[in-house]
Amino acid sequence: MDRKLTTLIVIFLFLLYPIKSLADWYILLPADRRPGSTPEKREEEKKLNKQPYKTERKKIPSPKFQFKGINGFFALESLKGKKVMIFFFENPYSPTSEELIKKLDNLAVENTIILCVDINDADYSILKKYKTDMKIRNIYLTADSFLFKKFKDTLKIKKLPASIFIDKNGFIKFYSDRIDLESLDKFEEKTKNILEKM
Repeated sequence: MDRKLTTLIVIFLFLLYPIKSLADWYILLPADRRPGSTPEKREEEKKLNKQPYKTERKKIPSPKFQFKGINGFFALESLKGKKVMIFFFENPYSPTSEELIKKLDNLAVENTIILCVDINDADYSILKKYKTDMKIRNIYLTADSFLFKKFKDTLKIKKLPASIFIDKNGFIKFYSDRIDLESLDKFEEKTKNILEKM
């Protein structure tokens, strides 16, 4: 009796297993012949494949942001199609900050937006005078601790100054919080190279 019962259980499991194993049989078919594949869906897939990166999960989307700078209002959506660098700093009148911001002002060429963000909100009132004193012409200035917190949480920024580069599609391409303050010329050269490659 036990042997017959065992045989029946084995046969039952044998019959059940192939059914489950064939549940995803359609993945072996060409994409256009799979169940649920419609012309509209295939067209949508073609559009997605035109994205600049092959592996979606390797992308780091920039946090959505909007802020008021002394040069105007900015939002991530309005910067799509342009190369963007966000430079977080503190103590605008320190010799290091002044030197770095001067170098960045020279790198802000056509179709490149450089946003210099002071992480101390209280400094916003002095930035207009700062821009005049420093003879800044090409970069954009603001003071926004909330914007810094968004990027800090996303990228685990540990120290300042920090540079973040966002490509034309709104994805973070490079970032660094390890700027060599002993060689500011190297910082300028590296930043220029990154912007050219984007």
